[in-house]
Amino acid sequence: MSDRTEIGPISIEHDAARGATKLAAVVLCLVLVVQVAVVAVLTIGPQPMDSVDSVPAEPDADAWDDADTETLSLDAQQMATPYGGGSIDEVDVQAVTNDTHVAFRLEWEDPTEDTEINEPNAYSDAAAVMLRSGSEPPIVMGANGDPVNIWYWRSSWQFSESDPGGDMYAYPHPDDRTKPGQAAGNPLSQSSYTRYGQNYYATGYGSLTHAETQPVSANGERTDDGWAVVFQREHDASGEYDAEFEDSEQMYLTYAVWNGSADEANGQKSLSYQYLTLDTDDGTLSAADDESDDGDTDASDGGAVASVTETAGWLASSATNWPAVTLLATVAAWLVSYWRLRK
Repeated sequence: MSDRTEIGPISIEHDAARGATKLAAVVLCLVLVVQVAVVAVLTIGPQPMDSVDSVPAEPDADAWDDADTETLSLDAQQMATPYGGGSIDEVDVQAVTNDTHVAFRLEWEDPTEDTEINEPNAYSDAAAVMLRSGSEPPIVMGANGDPVNIWYWRSSWQFSESDPGGDMYAYPHPDDRTKPGQAAGNPLSQSSYTRYGQNYYATGYGSLTHAETQPVSANGERTDDGWAVVFQREHDASGEYDAEFEDSEQMYLTYAVWNGSADEANGQKSLSYQYLTLDTDDGTLSAADDESDDGDTDASDGGAVASVTETAGWLASSATNWPAVTLLATVAAWLVSYWRLRK
Protein backbone atom coordinates (compact mmCIF):
# COMPACT_ATOMS: atom_id res chain seq x y z
CA MET A 1 0.00 0.00 0.00
CA SER A 2 1.43 3.38 -1.01
CA ASP A 3 2.48 5.74 1.74
CA ARG A 4 1.67 8.70 -0.48
CA THR A 5 -1.50 10.27 -1.82
CA GLU A 6 -1.40 12.16 -5.07
CA ILE A 7 -3.77 15.11 -5.38
CA GLY A 8 -3.06 16.55 -8.80
CA PRO A 9 0.45 17.95 -8.73
CA ILE A 10 0.58 17.66 -4.90
CA SER A 11 2.00 14.55 -3.26
CA ILE A 12 1.18 14.04 0.46
CA GLU A 13 3.22 11.68 2.60
CA HIS A 14 0.96 9.82 5.07
CA ASP A 15 3.47 9.51 7.95
CA ALA A 16 4.43 13.18 7.74
CA ALA A 17 0.77 14.20 7.54
CA ARG A 18 -0.15 12.13 10.62
CA GLY A 19 2.74 13.61 12.61
CA ALA A 20 1.87 17.13 11.48
CA THR A 21 -1.78 16.63 12.46
CA LYS A 22 -0.79 15.54 15.98
CA LEU A 23 1.50 18.54 16.42
CA ALA A 24 -1.17 20.88 15.04
CA ALA A 25 -3.65 19.51 17.60
CA VAL A 26 -1.19 20.30 20.38
CA VAL A 27 -0.68 23.82 19.02
CA LEU A 28 -4.46 24.26 18.81
CA CYS A 29 -4.84 23.42 22.50
CA LEU A 30 -2.00 25.79 23.45
CA VAL A 31 -3.52 28.62 21.39
CA LEU A 32 -6.85 28.22 23.16
CA VAL A 33 -5.17 28.27 26.58
CA VAL A 34 -3.11 31.35 25.68
CA GLN A 35 -6.22 33.13 24.37
CA VAL A 36 -8.04 32.58 27.64
CA ALA A 37 -5.06 33.87 29.65
CA VAL A 38 -4.49 36.92 27.43
CA VAL A 39 -8.15 37.90 27.46
CA ALA A 40 -8.27 37.52 31.24
CA VAL A 41 -5.22 39.76 31.74
CA LEU A 42 -5.88 42.42 29.12
CA THR A 43 -9.61 42.82 29.50
CA ILE A 44 -9.61 42.94 33.28
CA GLY A 45 -10.69 46.42 34.29
CA PRO A 46 -11.50 48.38 37.44
CA GLN A 47 -13.44 46.27 39.87
CA PRO A 48 -16.91 47.44 40.85
CA MET A 49 -17.55 48.64 44.37
CA ASP A 50 -19.20 45.74 46.14
CA SER A 51 -22.92 46.07 46.73
CA VAL A 52 -23.81 44.67 50.14
CA ASP A 53 -27.02 44.18 52.08
CA SER A 54 -25.78 46.27 55.00
CA VAL A 55 -23.00 48.85 54.66
CA PRO A 56 -20.64 48.29 57.61
CA ALA A 57 -19.54 50.96 60.04
CA GLU A 58 -16.88 48.74 61.64
CA PRO A 59 -13.40 48.23 60.12
CA ASP A 60 -13.40 44.51 60.95
CA ALA A 61 -16.82 43.72 59.43
CA ASP A 62 -17.04 40.63 57.21
CA ALA A 63 -18.25 42.75 54.27
CA TRP A 64 -14.71 44.07 53.78
CA ASP A 65 -13.24 40.60 53.27
CA ASP A 66 -14.49 40.40 49.66
CA ALA A 67 -14.25 44.12 48.81
CA ASP A 68 -11.73 45.11 46.13
CA THR A 69 -8.67 47.01 47.38
CA GLU A 70 -6.88 49.95 45.77
CA THR A 71 -3.42 50.84 47.10
CA LEU A 72 -2.41 54.49 46.78
CA SER A 73 1.08 55.89 47.26
CA LEU A 74 1.36 58.76 49.74
CA ASP A 75 3.85 61.63 49.68
CA ALA A 76 4.69 64.67 51.75
CA GLN A 77 2.53 67.74 51.27
CA GLN A 78 4.64 70.18 49.23
CA MET A 79 2.04 72.53 47.75
CA ALA A 80 1.40 75.05 50.53
CA THR A 81 2.87 76.01 53.91
CA PRO A 82 3.34 74.39 56.29
CA TYR A 83 5.08 71.82 54.10
CA GLY A 84 5.85 68.41 55.51
CA GLY A 85 4.59 64.95 56.26
CA GLY A 86 5.31 61.93 54.14
CA SER A 87 6.03 59.48 56.97
CA ILE A 88 3.32 57.09 55.73
CA ASP A 89 4.14 55.47 52.38
CA GLU A 90 0.77 54.13 51.24
CA VAL A 91 -2.86 53.52 52.14
CA ASP A 92 -5.19 50.69 51.12
CA VAL A 93 -8.69 51.82 50.18
CA GLN A 94 -11.92 49.81 49.91
CA ALA A 95 -15.50 50.83 49.22
CA VAL A 96 -18.95 49.26 49.55
CA THR A 97 -22.44 50.54 48.97
CA ASN A 98 -26.11 49.63 48.93
CA ASP A 99 -29.30 51.51 48.06
CA THR A 100 -28.99 53.93 50.96
CA HIS A 101 -25.41 54.14 52.27
CA VAL A 102 -21.81 54.25 51.12
CA ALA A 103 -18.65 53.51 53.11
CA PHE A 104 -14.90 53.78 52.53
CA ARG A 105 -12.31 51.82 54.50
CA LEU A 106 -8.71 53.07 54.83
CA GLU A 107 -5.89 50.95 56.24
CA TRP A 108 -2.26 51.96 56.64
CA GLU A 109 0.85 50.99 58.58
CA ASP A 110 1.78 53.13 61.57
CA PRO A 111 3.83 51.54 64.37
CA THR A 112 2.94 54.22 66.93
CA GLU A 113 -0.52 54.70 68.43
CA ASP A 114 -0.90 58.45 68.93
CA THR A 115 -4.21 59.20 70.63
CA GLU A 116 -3.35 61.76 73.32
CA ILE A 117 -2.87 65.48 72.75
CA ASN A 118 -2.77 66.58 76.39
CA GLU A 119 0.76 67.97 76.41
CA PRO A 120 2.91 70.23 74.22
CA ASN A 121 4.11 68.71 70.93
CA ALA A 122 1.62 65.85 71.16
CA TYR A 123 -0.31 65.23 67.96
CA SER A 124 -3.02 62.78 67.01
CA ASP A 125 -3.04 60.19 64.26
CA ALA A 126 -5.74 61.06 61.74
CA ALA A 127 -7.16 60.36 58.28
CA ALA A 128 -9.35 62.12 55.74
CA VAL A 129 -11.19 61.53 52.49
CA MET A 130 -11.62 64.41 50.02
CA LEU A 131 -14.52 64.10 47.58
CA ARG A 132 -16.13 66.01 44.74
CA SER A 133 -18.67 64.93 42.13
CA GLY A 134 -18.67 66.08 38.51
CA SER A 135 -15.35 67.60 37.43
CA GLU A 136 -11.95 66.81 38.91
CA PRO A 137 -11.08 69.42 41.59
CA PRO A 138 -7.63 70.91 42.22
CA ILE A 139 -5.65 68.64 44.52
CA VAL A 140 -4.93 71.65 46.79
CA MET A 141 -8.21 71.13 48.68
CA GLY A 142 -10.30 72.57 45.88
CA ALA A 143 -10.46 76.20 44.76
CA ASN A 144 -12.91 79.05 44.34
CA GLY A 145 -15.70 77.63 42.21
CA ASP A 146 -14.44 74.08 42.86
CA PRO A 147 -15.43 73.29 46.45
CA VAL A 148 -14.60 69.91 47.94
CA ASN A 149 -16.17 67.83 50.69
CA ILE A 150 -13.76 66.45 53.31
CA TRP A 151 -14.50 63.66 55.81
CA TYR A 152 -12.07 63.70 58.74
CA TRP A 153 -11.26 61.31 61.62
CA ARG A 154 -8.89 61.71 64.57
CA SER A 155 -7.73 58.92 66.85
CA SER A 156 -7.79 61.31 69.82
CA TRP A 157 -11.53 61.89 69.34
CA GLN A 158 -12.19 58.18 69.64
CA PHE A 159 -9.48 56.83 71.94
CA SER A 160 -8.19 59.64 74.15
CA GLU A 161 -8.57 58.91 77.86
CA SER A 162 -7.76 62.40 79.10
CA ASP A 163 -8.91 65.96 78.75
CA PRO A 164 -7.31 67.32 75.54
CA GLY A 165 -6.23 70.39 77.49
CA GLY A 166 -4.43 68.35 80.11
CA ASP A 167 -2.05 70.19 82.41
CA MET A 168 -1.47 72.92 79.85
CA TYR A 169 -4.46 74.83 81.23
CA ALA A 170 -4.01 74.20 84.97
CA TYR A 171 -4.53 77.84 85.87
CA PRO A 172 -6.68 79.19 88.71
CA HIS A 173 -9.27 80.52 86.30
CA PRO A 174 -12.59 79.24 84.94
CA ASP A 175 -12.51 77.05 81.85
CA ASP A 176 -14.31 79.68 79.79
CA ARG A 177 -11.15 81.78 80.11
CA THR A 178 -8.43 79.15 79.90
CA LYS A 179 -10.24 77.02 77.28
CA PRO A 180 -11.89 79.54 74.98
CA GLY A 181 -12.26 76.99 72.18
CA GLN A 182 -14.51 74.82 74.29
CA ALA A 183 -16.38 77.85 75.54
CA ALA A 184 -17.01 78.99 71.97
CA GLY A 185 -18.18 75.55 70.87
CA ASN A 186 -15.24 74.99 68.51
CA PRO A 187 -15.75 71.45 67.10
CA LEU A 188 -12.00 70.80 67.40
CA SER A 189 -11.90 71.82 71.09
CA GLN A 190 -14.43 69.52 72.69
CA SER A 191 -13.43 67.72 75.86
CA SER A 192 -14.97 64.47 74.54
CA TYR A 193 -16.62 63.23 71.36
CA THR A 194 -19.54 60.96 70.58
CA ARG A 195 -19.04 61.18 66.79
CA TYR A 196 -15.55 60.42 65.53
CA GLY A 197 -15.98 61.67 61.96
CA GLN A 198 -16.52 65.29 60.98
CA ASN A 199 -17.75 66.89 57.78
CA TYR A 200 -15.89 69.83 56.23
CA TYR A 201 -15.88 71.98 53.09
CA ALA A 202 -12.91 73.69 51.45
CA THR A 203 -12.18 75.93 48.49
CA GLY A 204 -8.39 75.81 48.71
CA TYR A 205 -5.74 75.71 51.42
CA GLY A 206 -6.62 77.81 54.44
CA SER A 207 -10.36 77.68 53.74
CA LEU A 208 -11.38 74.59 55.70
CA THR A 209 -14.87 75.11 57.08
CA HIS A 210 -16.81 72.97 59.53
CA ALA A 211 -20.09 72.14 57.78
CA GLU A 212 -23.39 73.01 59.41
CA THR A 213 -24.65 69.51 58.70
CA GLN A 214 -22.74 66.50 60.05
CA PRO A 215 -23.96 63.36 58.25
CA VAL A 216 -20.61 61.53 58.29
CA SER A 217 -19.75 58.83 60.80
CA ALA A 218 -16.27 57.35 61.25
CA ASN A 219 -14.85 54.53 63.29
CA GLY A 220 -11.23 53.44 63.65
CA GLU A 221 -9.49 50.49 65.18
CA ARG A 222 -5.92 49.56 65.88
CA THR A 223 -4.56 46.73 63.70
CA ASP A 224 -1.40 44.66 64.10
CA ASP A 225 0.53 47.13 61.91
CA GLY A 226 -1.34 50.41 62.19
CA TRP A 227 -4.86 51.73 61.71
CA ALA A 228 -8.04 50.82 59.87
CA VAL A 229 -10.73 53.50 59.61
CA VAL A 230 -14.21 53.40 58.07
CA PHE A 231 -16.10 56.49 56.90
CA GLN A 232 -19.82 55.97 56.34
CA ARG A 233 -22.62 58.20 55.11
CA GLU A 234 -26.09 57.99 53.61
CA HIS A 235 -26.24 58.69 49.88
CA ASP A 236 -28.48 61.68 50.52
CA ALA A 237 -27.05 64.72 52.28
CA SER A 238 -28.44 68.22 52.60
CA GLY A 239 -25.26 70.25 53.03
CA GLU A 240 -24.28 72.87 50.48
CA TYR A 241 -21.13 71.08 49.27
CA ASP A 242 -21.78 67.53 50.43
CA ALA A 243 -20.69 64.88 47.93
CA GLU A 244 -23.66 63.68 45.87
CA PHE A 245 -23.94 59.91 45.44
CA GLU A 246 -27.40 59.89 43.86
CA ASP A 247 -26.48 61.65 40.62
CA SER A 248 -24.93 59.82 37.68
CA GLU A 249 -21.90 62.13 37.76
CA GLN A 250 -18.46 60.72 38.40
CA MET A 251 -17.10 61.08 41.92
CA TYR A 252 -13.44 62.00 42.52
CA LEU A 253 -11.77 60.93 45.77
CA THR A 254 -8.33 61.26 47.32
CA TYR A 255 -6.92 60.56 50.76
CA ALA A 256 -4.62 61.91 53.47
CA VAL A 257 -3.11 60.44 56.64
CA TRP A 258 -1.45 62.12 59.63
CA ASN A 259 1.16 60.44 61.88
CA GLY A 260 1.15 62.12 65.28
CA SER A 261 4.54 60.77 66.40
CA ALA A 262 6.10 62.36 63.28
CA ASP A 263 4.74 65.76 64.37
CA GLU A 264 2.25 65.78 61.49
CA ALA A 265 -0.67 68.18 61.89
CA ASN A 266 -2.64 70.55 59.70
CA GLY A 267 -0.87 70.83 56.30
CA GLN A 268 1.95 68.50 57.35
CA LYS A 269 0.57 65.16 56.23
CA SER A 270 1.00 62.20 53.91
CA LEU A 271 -1.39 62.52 50.98
CA SER A 272 -2.15 60.95 47.65
CA TYR A 273 -1.67 63.14 44.60
CA GLN A 274 -3.69 60.58 42.63
CA TYR A 275 -7.47 60.64 42.43
CA LEU A 276 -9.67 57.60 42.42
CA THR A 277 -12.97 57.86 40.59
CA LEU A 278 -16.23 56.42 41.75
CA ASP A 279 -18.88 56.10 39.06
CA THR A 280 -22.01 56.72 41.09
CA ASP A 281 -24.13 55.11 38.37
CA ASP A 282 -22.45 51.68 38.22
CA GLY A 283 -20.24 51.77 41.34
CA THR A 284 -16.86 51.41 39.58
CA LEU A 285 -13.88 52.47 41.71
CA SER A 286 -10.69 53.04 39.72
CA ALA A 287 -7.68 55.29 39.19
CA ALA A 288 -8.55 58.59 37.54
CA ASP A 289 -7.01 59.56 34.20
CA ASP A 290 -4.10 61.99 34.47
CA GLU A 291 -5.38 65.07 32.69
CA SER A 292 -4.04 68.58 32.22
CA ASP A 293 -6.10 71.72 32.85
CA ASP A 294 -7.43 71.82 29.29
CA GLY A 295 -8.62 68.25 29.49
CA ASP A 296 -5.92 66.84 27.22
CA THR A 297 -3.79 63.95 28.38
CA ASP A 298 -0.59 65.14 30.03
CA ALA A 299 2.23 64.71 27.55
CA SER A 300 4.87 63.74 30.11
CA ASP A 301 3.24 60.50 31.26
CA GLY A 302 -0.41 60.53 30.29
CA GLY A 303 0.51 59.98 26.64
CA ALA A 304 2.54 56.93 27.54
CA VAL A 305 -0.33 55.60 29.62
CA ALA A 306 -2.73 56.18 26.74
CA SER A 307 -0.36 54.42 24.32
CA VAL A 308 -0.05 51.41 26.60
CA THR A 309 -3.81 51.34 27.06
CA GLU A 310 -4.43 51.46 23.32
CA THR A 311 -1.88 48.70 22.72
CA ALA A 312 -3.45 46.53 25.40
CA GLY A 313 -6.87 47.14 23.90
CA TRP A 314 -5.64 46.17 20.42
CA LEU A 315 -4.04 43.00 21.77
CA ALA A 316 -7.16 42.12 23.70
CA SER A 317 -9.30 42.70 20.61
CA SER A 318 -6.98 40.52 18.54
CA ALA A 319 -6.96 37.81 21.19
CA THR A 320 -10.73 37.77 21.30
CA ASN A 321 -10.94 37.33 17.49
CA TRP A 322 -10.50 33.62 18.22
CA PRO A 323 -11.71 32.05 14.95
CA ALA A 324 -9.06 33.79 12.83
CA VAL A 325 -6.26 33.34 15.37
CA THR A 326 -7.07 29.66 15.90
CA LEU A 327 -7.33 28.89 12.19
CA LEU A 328 -4.09 30.66 11.27
CA ALA A 329 -2.12 29.10 14.14
CA THR A 330 -3.39 25.59 13.40
CA VAL A 331 -2.74 25.76 9.65
CA ALA A 332 0.71 27.27 10.18
CA ALA A 333 1.62 24.56 12.71
CA TRP A 334 0.46 21.78 10.35
CA LEU A 335 2.36 23.15 7.35
CA VAL A 336 5.61 23.72 9.25
CA SER A 337 5.42 20.30 10.93
CA TYR A 338 4.63 18.49 7.64
CA TRP A 339 7.50 20.24 5.85
CA ARG A 340 9.96 19.16 8.57
CA LEU A 341 8.62 15.56 8.83
CA ARG A 342 8.32 14.62 5.20
CA LYS A 343 10.93 12.25 3.77
